[in-house]
Amino acid sequence: MLYHTILVTGCAGDIGMGIGRILKMSCVSDKVIGCDLNDDHPGIHVFDKCELVQGADSENYLETLKELIEKHLIDLIIPTSEPELRVLLDKGLLETINNIPVVLANKKALIIGFDKLKTADFLRLNDFPYPATKIVKDGVPERFPCIIKSRYGAGSRDVLLVDEGLSGYYSKKRPEDIWQEYLEPNDQEYTCGVYRSKTGEIRTIIIKRRLKDGITVYGEVVDNSDINKIITRLADIIDLCGSINVQLRLTERGPVIFEINPRFSSTVVFRHLLGFEDVIWSLSEKSGVPLKYYKPVTPGTKLYRLSQEVVI
Repeated sequence: MLYHTILVTGCAGDIGMGIGRILKMSCVSDKVIGCDLNDDHPGIHVFDKCELVQGADSENYLETLKELIEKHLIDLIIPTSEPELRVLLDKGLLETINNIPVVLANKKALIIGFDKLKTADFLRLNDFPYPATKIVKDGVPERFPCIIKSRYGAGSRDVLLVDEGLSGYYSKKRPEDIWQEYLEPNDQEYTCGVYRSKTGEIRTIIIKRRLKDGITVYGEVVDNSDINKIITRLADIIDLCGSINVQLRLTERGPVIFEINPRFSSTVVFRHLLGFEDVIWSLSEKSGVPLKYYKPVTPGTKLYRLSQEVVI
């Protein structure tokens, strides 16, 4: 056992639920508590107990977390929802809350990854291939079709492919969002797990994926030296400590990163089952336990997402 009681926030989401499953199957703590602003979810199927908390935008958010820490004698916190991560970044609570350690990527990764315009600027300034990106209110993009997406939001709910005929409509409707170059071909999208330890060791996994409703439903592990070179260099430049998820497409000009998600991925369970155990590695380093040897996953390994029925 590494910990007595771990708190996973955002437990109703796919990432929170996935991390809860990993913690239970890995037996790294006596108890795993989940919390969320929503209580209509099957979390009790995974967690020892689920608690209701205020949303990250509430003035009482941190107070409710502190109450849970004291109530359940929490000795480690894993925040999973992006709104919560932003609050913790703004409050300077990246290491501890109420003196309890928090599992997060480092500050530079969070700052660059949370702002998609800053992501594109960072890539450009550091000589990475990058997608042309601009704020919608600053004018129409040079090429169509193009992508419109939230500058700060997570996931793909607000991501749309826009042609020139609708550019005027979206310029008025979503002026604070961003235009981003549409990267082709459409069937060359990759999600890449990157973990960099406190000693600077970098571990990666590259998965060519297929999406449905913004979620990876199928993937295949690949060995691509060009992609691995880019994501390894990225980890070094941002002085990564912890786990991030890099999304890119393989284009005519090589791998082009279009998002850096400074958190655990929604494919976290897939990766854990394959041996890319970034959640467990993060916990080990927090507790001062040396990392176990990582054997890269065999290329060609395939993964599928299935639905599951739960009755409570």
